[in-house]
Amino acid sequence: MHALALLFTLAACGGEETKPVEAAKPPEPPKTAEPAPPPPAPAPAAASGPYAPGDLAKAAYEKAKAAGADSQENPRKGKPEAIAAGKTEYETKCVACHGAKGDGMGIAGSALPQKPAQFAWKERWEATSIGVKHWTIMNGIQGTAMAPLGLSDDQAWDALAYIESEFQKQ
Repeated sequence: MHALALLFTLAACGGEETKPVEAAKPPEPPKTAEPAPPPPAPAPAAASGPYAPGDLAKAAYEKAKAAGADSQENPRKGKPEAIAAGKTEYETKCVACHGAKGDGMGIAGSALPQKPAQFAWKERWEATSIGVKHWTIMNGIQGTAMAPLGLSDDQAWDALAYIESEFQKQ
C-alpha cells in the first residue's frame, strides 16, 4: 500500500524532481535614438572694432566713435609730469579693478562677472584708439562696473599716458 501511495504521489508530481523557478527579468526599456546635435549657431553679425556682438563694451565703443573720439590723440602722451600724475590717478581710480599689473585682476575686478580691460594685452590695447579709451574713462560703459571716473579731461589723459608707458612697453 505504501508503494501504491508513492506511485500516485509521483504521478501527480509528474514523476520528476522540479527546479525552483527563477524570477523573470524585467523587459529592457526600448532604446532611444541619440538626440540630434543642435543646429549650428548663426554667424555673428560683423562687429566694428575689437568687440564681439552683444558685448556691453561694443555699445560704448560705437557711442565714442559717433562722438568723434576715434580721431583724438593724447596731448599728454610721453610727458614725464603727465605719466607721474597718471600713476597717481591709476592707483586711486583704476587699480582696484584693472590691477597693479594692468591685467584686469585687481581685487575688485577679479570678482566681476565681466572682467575689466587688460591693459597689458597689447593686441587688445592697439585695437582701440586712445580717443575711445579717453571717452570710456570720461563716460563709463553702461551695464558694467566701468562707471565714469569723475576725472578732469587732463587727468584722464594723464592716466592713459601712464597706462601706455607702464603696460605697453616694448
